[in-house]
Amino acid sequence: LVMSHLTNSFTTTFSNSAKAEAEKLGAELTIFDGKKEQAAQNDAVETAVTQKFDGIMVEPASVDGVKPAVEAANEAGIPIMTVVQKMTEQDLAKAFVGGDDEAAGRMQMEKAVEAIGGKGSIAILWGPMGSDAQLIRKQGYDEVLAKNPDVQIVFDSSANWVTDEALKLTENWLQTGKQIDYVVAQNDAMAIGAAKAIQDAQLTTPVSGIDATPEGLQAITEGRLSGSVSQDTVGMGVLSSQIMMKLIAGETVEAVTL
Repeated sequence: LVMSHLTNSFTTTFSNSAKAEAEKLGAELTIFDGKKEQAAQNDAVETAVTQKFDGIMVEPASVDGVKPAVEAANEAGIPIMTVVQKMTEQDLAKAFVGGDDEAAGRMQMEKAVEAIGGKGSIAILWGPMGSDAQLIRKQGYDEVLAKNPDVQIVFDSSANWVTDEALKLTENWLQTGKQIDYVVAQNDAMAIGAAKAIQDAQLTTPVSGIDATPEGLQAITEGRLSGSVSQDTVGMGVLSSQIMMKLIAGETVEAVTL
């Protein structure tokens, strides 16, 4: 399992659930950390190919950059599937397991627009630019915003899924003095960082995230976050290992499982 990174509870929860399920199914799952670098991720896939792993799961760090690694696995006859995030040429992979990111983005933005009464200013914290989740969740946002012309996006920038980066970005935004009525973060880790900046500024601007991580849910319970969109992280990890085992056994699987 080659993850794009292992820096927050979403990726570690997914990885751990996939590993536990693989063990139940009689397999050994090795987890590689792509460190948010496509070159490092490709190296990890190529290592798995060289070592003749029976199957490879990869969460693409970018929609295009993983293509050479996937092609290398295909040439070696090793089944390879994408998880959590798709790649541009998804048909090069044997399958995909993940959440419905467009629906998640749409639901999150609908709640944000509803919270500000259909009129006001929203700031967006993106995931890594060009990653599948960033692009597809944005599609959901755009769909909602197109129907709500009285909502303006006053700030938007990538915090790369990272809490500290989101904290600093939000601090900078708040220091400009521009009105922000709601902060939409593409994951819970960034939402928590934004919420901390808002709290430090003694403001009450609502913030929401995606993934419903343990930290995110705790922040909601404590009143620091307004909400999060659950994508059943544990379930995705379990399904990924189950489908990988079917591919290794030569069985036919659905191209996309959400």
